[in-house]
Amino acid sequence: MENNIFELQYAIDTFYFLVCGALVMWMAAGFSMPEAGLVRSKNTTEILTKNVALFAVASSMYMICGYQFMYGGGWFLSGVETVGNLDVNAALAASKENGFDGDSVYSGASDFFFQVVFVATAMSIVSGAVAERMKLWAFLVFAAVMTGVIYPMEGGWTWGGNSVFGLYELS
Repeated sequence: MENNIFELQYAIDTFYFLVCGALVMWMAAGFSMPEAGLVRSKNTTEILTKNVALFAVASSMYMICGYQFMYGGGWFLSGVETVGNLDVNAALAASKENGFDGDSVYSGASDFFFQVVFVATAMSIVSGAVAERMKLWAFLVFAAVMTGVIYPMEGGWTWGGNSVFGLYELS
């Protein structure tokens, strides 16, 4: 019975990560609309290209090094298990040891997707701020740095438990 409950919790938590990540991904389309509407018509194509390209850069950089910086998930996602690799008995034993009191259990790959859409969304906010003020290639270089290093470092300090100067322990 406990295995069934654990598997159901795993499935629901993973499902919510994926659905909420898809909803956050739609924020990029939402940000693109006012951004394209507030620039001169000759720059609309570049703005929309920039928003698609930043998702590609953000996904690549977060996969290469960002997830490692944020959670210690391994370079190139080497430490992220897929849904099919769930060892229910080992996870159930760990949950009994640590307490099965509402702890989250979910696929690491779904967490990667959830985090990568937030990284890209943070960068799309920057995209709107520099619309018509920055060249495309300079923006993409900054996007690589922001999504591969800056955001994951701050995210690791805030959510990943990688404390800086003991700040994480103060909360």
